[in-house]
Amino acid sequence: MDLLEREAEQRLLARAWQEARAGAGSVVLLAGESGIGKTSLAREFAAGLDDGSGEVQVLWGVCDPLGVPRPLGPLHDVAADLGEPVAGLLHAGVHPHEIHRALLTMLRDRSLLLVVDDLQWADEATIDLLRFVLRRVGGTRSLVLATYRADEPDPQPALRALLGDVARTPSATRLELGPLSVAAVTALVGGRGIDPGHLHRLTRGNSFFVTEVVSQGTGELPVSVRDAVLARTAGLDTDARDLADLLACAPGPVPDTLLPALGVGIAPLRTLDSAGLIGRDRRGVTYRHDICRLAVAGAIPPGGEVALHRRMIDALETLPDPDPAVLAHHALAAGDDGRAFRYAARAGRGAATAGAHTEAARFFTTALEHAPQEALAARAGLCELLAHELFLTNRLDEAIAATHRAIRWRQVEGDTDGVGAGHRSLASFEWYHGERARAVEHATTAIDVLGPRAEPGTSAAGLLGHALAAQGFLAMQDNDLATARELLERARTAAADAADAADDALEVRLLLLDTVVAMMTGDASGRDRLLGALEAVGDDVKVEHSTCWTQLANLDVEQRRLDAAEKVLDRSLPLTVQWEYPICEHWQRGVRSRLRVLRGAWDEAAHDARGVLTDSGSLLTHTWPSLMLGLVALRRGGEDADAHLARGWDIAVRFGEPLRLLPAASALAERCWVTGAPDARLADVLDLLAEIGARPGTEWSAAELALWLRRLGHWATPPVPPADGPYRLLLDGDAAGAARAWAELGSPYEQALALVDTGEPTDAFAALELLDGLGADAVAAKVRRDLRARGVTGVPARPRTTTRTNPAGLTARQVDVLRLLAEGLTNAGIAARLYISEKTADHHVSAILGKLDVPTRREAAAAARALGVVPDRRVRQPS
Repeated sequence: MDLLEREAEQRLLARAWQEARAGAGSVVLLAGESGIGKTSLAREFAAGLDDGSGEVQVLWGVCDPLGVPRPLGPLHDVAADLGEPVAGLLHAGVHPHEIHRALLTMLRDRSLLLVVDDLQWADEATIDLLRFVLRRVGGTRSLVLATYRADEPDPQPALRALLGDVARTPSATRLELGPLSVAAVTALVGGRGIDPGHLHRLTRGNSFFVTEVVSQGTGELPVSVRDAVLARTAGLDTDARDLADLLACAPGPVPDTLLPALGVGIAPLRTLDSAGLIGRDRRGVTYRHDICRLAVAGAIPPGGEVALHRRMIDALETLPDPDPAVLAHHALAAGDDGRAFRYAARAGRGAATAGAHTEAARFFTTALEHAPQEALAARAGLCELLAHELFLTNRLDEAIAATHRAIRWRQVEGDTDGVGAGHRSLASFEWYHGERARAVEHATTAIDVLGPRAEPGTSAAGLLGHALAAQGFLAMQDNDLATARELLERARTAAADAADAADDALEVRLLLLDTVVAMMTGDASGRDRLLGALEAVGDDVKVEHSTCWTQLANLDVEQRRLDAAEKVLDRSLPLTVQWEYPICEHWQRGVRSRLRVLRGAWDEAAHDARGVLTDSGSLLTHTWPSLMLGLVALRRGGEDADAHLARGWDIAVRFGEPLRLLPAASALAERCWVTGAPDARLADVLDLLAEIGARPGTEWSAAELALWLRRLGHWATPPVPPADGPYRLLLDGDAAGAARAWAELGSPYEQALALVDTGEPTDAFAALELLDGLGADAVAAKVRRDLRARGVTGVPARPRTTTRTNPAGLTARQVDVLRLLAEGLTNAGIAARLYISEKTADHHVSAILGKLDVPTRREAAAAARALGVVPDRRVRQPS
């Protein structure tokens, strides 16, 4: 039947294709409930593109409803048509970034329509591929068309992230297909003896159900889709019914080459085709719609599926290269533990290589559940693989439990190397989980277990290198740099003795230790070496590289290289998303929340912080978000400030590491300064400053704490002050110079505090303007009280509430910036008028564009006038 009421969607697809042919590719998502006509629309559109020239190529990949999806399944479907190098890379199982880039090259070089059908069943690797393409498709000559069911109750997180990307990307469009109208149903019914209104109410305008009922040609309406489909199976002969049941057990098309092995002849195929139940595409024979398959599968008698799935797996094993994910699916349904164990483990390794870490964890879990009880070594190996995938997906409790199981089985097997490697893994997992003491114990145990076995040329030597690097990393986090260097040298020796001389992960860990320790001691060459090595890697980022990016960003913020930190995070955060490393993503978003607080972008900082606290199960990643939410609330007078600051302090104490403790203590000291309330947690803060503030790499945080203590009336000097920068100026008594330095760095709050520290009323008035602009109501109120207590007159009043609120959700400072922007001022002009740095002005303008959801300054000004945020002073012509 012809498609009805889809003309608008067809025009949009046609326009998108024309633009793609002209070099402006895009992604279009067709959404709607099952049976609404998404695939039919995509097929009709694709069929209309063949102009006979041979220049247009349509590639159609499908996501199948497997228990655990095939990694990159849709791309495997079209690999033969894509040809080299994509087909070869897929077959070789290389890292996903190579496949991504090869596919992108083809999308640029050819005019392709790439269809990905039933995206709701996609694996993470396929979603990652689409997110990669989405960011770059605008420069291609191709159109990517994906369909998905919008009525799924809880879309997987990766798909939700893709949908969010689509909503924010100019080169992407989402089309929601609605139900048919009564008029369309009437047209489909034609002269048949069916009441169109009743049929519309029964089917709710669902295209598939309507066509199913109409095609039966009877006046009797079924009560469900299942009944409509099963009516087609009435009267099937034995062979046709057997084939119908067999196809219902296959979650995707059955290849033509598999039919002989299944004992399928042409007669039952002809019967099912005549009944309108099946069709054929390039992948093989399948039901016309998954609704048909599910209806027939639901009618298979109890116990009948086992034999059907066994027939399927027996036949699949005759193929030269069957998909282990599909084999695992049938083995599980057939109750075949041996094959479920074997194929799930193989599918898990493939998923891990493809970057589908959630699917990999599910496959490894399945393999463990069906592994032979006596195969302890195999079970231990699966537990170790599972733990790594759980760690990457931020499921630390489960990762730790899986590793403990693996260690127990290694001990029973007498595998000392495996025991040592397990403790090394636990050192990392426990640290991320907020258990530093346990992490140190496990690293020590790993070294003790592996040390006596680490002879030159042994695998134990390499494992010892990893254990020593883990211990060195923990020492570095404690700012015990002498110990970190010693462990680094021992790890290098062990690595040189290792049987595997090409251990890339160990090399990256050694590089991290070497360069970050150098950065902490003030050696700028360390940063250059680390950044150069990461840039050389490009997008091919393993989790070890992501940790390097995180450490670099964290130290850049700590040492107030704010512009550099921003560039690092702009580069590294998308990579953590692309390769599905949520634990690294959450850590970096926490670092970005600290950076944004320093930049005065407090709303954005709070958004980052809340997201991490909601999404992350790693206590490590909660450090900065807790403190930053607490500080923003404290400065603005929020009620939840104490709760967030208390949690940030508790986490810092739990870790006991200087670069967590010192900033947390500064936050508590700031709370005392703002509120005037004492804090018993700071009773030993001077001793704390003297003890850990002397460790190399703590200079900036120690100076910050010392300054807060001075503001509280305690004379405190950091053991090792920074060599230069605003803190050094403040410590030396040059508050005005420090204010200028903070302005240059783009830190308006710190600039305001330095202006207050000068003791000059005019400087304090300028500070109040900055504080009011940030919405730092509690701090501004304190400054006003202090000024009046000193007898200063002419203290600027607090801005009226009506000038500080607006329907666009802008802060008071952003309103000020927007008003000047509407006057046509450049960032430099805005900075000069508001006594802020040009960098800070640029950040405010970017935030304003985002909140108003407009791309240009002119449109921001227009939106502000329309909302009443900015008075419309344009001259109106008399009517």
